[in-house]
Amino acid sequence: MSVAATAFKHWLSTVDLPTGAFPLARAIGLNRTTVQAQLLRGRVREPVVVAAARAVGVEPVTALSTFDEYAELGRQMKPPLPIEVLSQITLADATIELLSRRNPTYAEAIAPVRVWEDPPQPDGLRAWLDAVDPGHIRRELAERIGIAPPNLSAQITANKMRPRHLVEAARIANTSLTSGLAVGGVITLAEAGWPEGARDHALTHLSPVALNDLVQARLASAQRGARRLAADSAEAHRIEETLG
Repeated sequence: MSVAATAFKHWLSTVDLPTGAFPLARAIGLNRTTVQAQLLRGRVREPVVVAAARAVGVEPVTALSTFDEYAELGRQMKPPLPIEVLSQITLADATIELLSRRNPTYAEAIAPVRVWEDPPQPDGLRAWLDAVDPGHIRRELAERIGIAPPNLSAQITANKMRPRHLVEAARIANTSLTSGLAVGGVITLAEAGWPEGARDHALTHLSPVALNDLVQARLASAQRGARRLAADSAEAHRIEETLG
């Protein structure tokens, strides 16, 4: 889903941004061909709206909420669930915490280089969906957005879904509608209403058993990704040899 170009141009006029493709692209720091193509097609993608909002100091959620397609976004924005916060902790994050607890020397060495990066995280979409799943989220989401379950699974594996589908997943999970957009990297965690330091607080308060479980889960996810990459590489090599 995207927003209507006519509505987007009207919004641009309310925040003193140019409505022409080239000056607009220059003002918001995007490729002018991309902006022009979307305006000509009559549909503007969410990242363009977000970039325009950031350029003029408007909260992206506020900007998106002005469009019919996202009218509920701001009204249904709330703090993330603890399980959502944990879902966006990476293998590196969890391993650093584990090492820091094992040895004070490690903690001292690691502290200066620890960085909490915004999503998208490796396999972060799958981790978020699994965390908020009431038991049927994939089936119901596929039905609501009108795609075959295998196609949805492929999107999850690729760690990429359309913004509107991310919002729909959050609606099914009965969590903040902005969380899916944050997990997908459309907006930042702060823009989605996540408290500053939420992941750090959640991680440092995990019990030793829970921390080990989290590290194990992230290792399993990394292993799945490595196996997929190896299989894809082997298949590409086989095709090259066949065509050779």
